[in-house]
Amino acid sequence: MNSLLQAQMEALEERISLRRITLSSLRTSLLPRPNLYSAIDPNAQPVLEHLNAQLHEFYNSTFMPRYFEVSEKENTAWTQLKAHWHLKNSIPQGSRVLELGCGAAHPCRHMADRQITYTGVDWSEYTIARNSKQWPNHTFLPSSLYNVALSDDSFDAVISLYVIEHLAWPHRLLDEMYRLVRPGGLIGILCPPFRIRSYIKSFDYGLSPRPFREKLKSGRLFDAALHLYQHRIAYPILLKRRYPRGPIQHRFLINIKPVCLQYPTWFPDADAVYLADTQEIVSYLAGKGVSLVQEWPKEGYVLMQKNASQHARVVTIPQEKLLGSTREKSLTAA
Repeated sequence: MNSLLQAQMEALEERISLRRITLSSLRTSLLPRPNLYSAIDPNAQPVLEHLNAQLHEFYNSTFMPRYFEVSEKENTAWTQLKAHWHLKNSIPQGSRVLELGCGAAHPCRHMADRQITYTGVDWSEYTIARNSKQWPNHTFLPSSLYNVALSDDSFDAVISLYVIEHLAWPHRLLDEMYRLVRPGGLIGILCPPFRIRSYIKSFDYGLSPRPFREKLKSGRLFDAALHLYQHRIAYPILLKRRYPRGPIQHRFLINIKPVCLQYPTWFPDADAVYLADTQEIVSYLAGKGVSLVQEWPKEGYVLMQKNASQHARVVTIPQEKLLGSTREKSLTAA
C-alpha cells in the first residue's frame, strides 16, 4: 500500500513539474547557463569560500553512510580497475603512502600486499572515525586538504582517488600533494574525465535531481528526455563555445551550484564541482618541475614524479600530446 501511495505521489509530482514549465523556464532548459567560475580567478574567491563552507557541511552530514555504501560496491577488486591496478604496481614495496581525501581508505585493503605505511586525510570526521576503527594499524587525520599538518617531503607517494573533482580549489590540492611528497616520489591522481567529455554529473539536468536511469525506471519520460538533451547536446555545445580548454580564464572550472546543495539528495558525483581535466592537472604540476610518468585522459588518470633535484628543469607538456589517446606518455628531466 505504501509503495502504491509513493508511486501516486511521484506521478502527481511529475504532473506538477510539467505544469510549471513556462516559456521562460523552457528556454532555460533548452539553453542552460551553468554557474561556472575559475578557481584561480581572484574575483571568484568570495563565491568559492561560500561553496567550500557548504561542501564541508555536506561532507559532515547524514549523507556520508550512503557514500560509503556506494563506495564499497565500486571498489571490490582493483584487479578489474585498470588505472587503480597501474597505480598500485607503480608504488614500490614498503612505501610511505599518503592519501588526501581518503574516503573509505580502500588502499588499506587493496595495497596490503605492498606492505605500505598508510596515512589517510579527510575533512569528514565521520570518515576518519570509521576508518580509525576499521584500520587501527594505519594513521588517519581529520583535516582540510589544502593545509595538512604534516611535514614537507615526508611521503614516498601522495595519491588522491576521485577527490579533486569535489574541491572548490583543485589547484590547492595539487600544491599540497607537491609539498608533501619527497623529491623522487610519486603523485597519483584519479578523477572523472569531465572536461574532455563536456559534462559533470552535478549539473541540474532535466526537471528533477535524479540520475537518468532512475528517471527512466520511474516513468518520468519527459524529464529523462530533457535530461538526455542537456547532457548530450546543450551543455557540451555551451562548454565548448563559452569555456574552451586552454585559456587561463577557463582553467579549473568550478560548478558553484551542484545538485546536492540545491536539493536534499545524493547520488555518485552529485557533489562534484570541478570539471576535472588531466590536461590542466599535468600542466600545473609540470610548472613546478614535476615529470609526467603516465597519463590516460579518458580514464582521468595521472601519474607524475617529483624531480629528485631541486634544480630540475620545468617540464613543458605539448598540448597535442595531452589531448591524444590513452597511450603511455613519458618525459624525463635532464
